[in-house]
Amino acid sequence: MHQTKTFKVRFCSTLLWMIMGVYSIIIFFVGLIVLPFPSRTRHKVIISWTWLFNFCARNICGVKYEVVGKEYILSSSAIIASNHQSMWEALCFSQIFPQHVWILKKSLLKIPFFGWALKISAPIGIDRSVGSAAIKEVLTQGLDRFEQGFWILTFPEGTRSLPKQRKRYKNGAARLAILLNAPILPVAHNAGYCYPNTGLCLYPGVITIKICPPIYPVDNNVISLTQHLENCINTQLDKMGA
Repeated sequence: MHQTKTFKVRFCSTLLWMIMGVYSIIIFFVGLIVLPFPSRTRHKVIISWTWLFNFCARNICGVKYEVVGKEYILSSSAIIASNHQSMWEALCFSQIFPQHVWILKKSLLKIPFFGWALKISAPIGIDRSVGSAAIKEVLTQGLDRFEQGFWILTFPEGTRSLPKQRKRYKNGAARLAILLNAPILPVAHNAGYCYPNTGLCLYPGVITIKICPPIYPVDNNVISLTQHLENCINTQLDKMGA
């Protein structure tokens, strides 16, 4: 899918980020007010940032989405494992899945106002430079968030990729699923066509999100569980040309 960076695309994207920049300041101060409240309450307040983002993306930039497989969303807590093509899915999955926290780089929490507000929402922040210690931090914080009633959103690729680019999956989601004895909900999407992983421009179009049947850690084998997850998501990406 070819995207052209027209004047309209630039203008609409600039307008969106101006709105989000102002709201980041507002939501930070609102976050300070709700700081004494339980984590799930704080999260609901801060996550309003993503609802406004999706509203602006849809109505200003023309980025819409469709969801296939909603029937696979469980009533009990689970781990969401998705391919990672842009910031769109990290933000807009909040409108699709139950209340969940992100696994993200600690450096993002240092961004003025946006990062400070994000920190109030109880994400799982990791420092990838520390190697194996990072996965221990994911498991420790993941257990804590799960006990609080949160779902957990993971991106097994580790970093964003281009459409049709395939990366070997890391085993963090599988290890988390085994630790928590929780199912993994595989998700495939093609958001990279509307919001590429380079730049801040959003291009009009319809993003498809395909939710697959949950995968249960029945044999507690990290390698096979990770491979099953990778095959499941890549199969759906191949079908949608993403």
